[in-house]
Amino acid sequence: MKGPDEMLARVQARVDRAVARAALVPGMDFSDVVRAVEHALGIRLRVVRETETSGWGTLTGFLTYFADRREGSIHVRASDAAVYSQFAAAHELGHLLDDAHCTGALRERSSASPYDDPALTTPEFEAELVAEHVAHRISRLLYASPRVAESSW
Repeated sequence: MKGPDEMLARVQARVDRAVARAALVPGMDFSDVVRAVEHALGIRLRVVRETETSGWGTLTGFLTYFADRREGSIHVRASDAAVYSQFAAAHELGHLLDDAHCTGALRERSSASPYDDPALTTPEFEAELVAEHVAHRISRLLYASPRVAESSW
């Protein structure tokens, strides 16, 4: 394997480890997923639905994590549909489970694919892909069952 194939193999392996780390299984609801991540990492988490987001631009969510206190919070837009804000939060959970969450100054990010951000370094790009793929896996756990599909009719 060379280049993109090697990278995708690394990303897939990281996604598999992240999901296994939290023992995520079908039938969980979103609060179960958050609790599973807390348990897996030995931290306290809360998801905050922010009402004042006028300065967020295209930002859909962000993580604040305090390793010394073993706690963090994930901030999402209260105005977004629950499924959308849960996906944004699941992306941040992916960073935590991968041990590759963002550090330093808050950078504006949107729901755009990491493929569309040429400013990302290769490690940042891979971390974003892992988090995005973990979010997709979590979403499938939450919304892929017939019971959930029927409730939307």
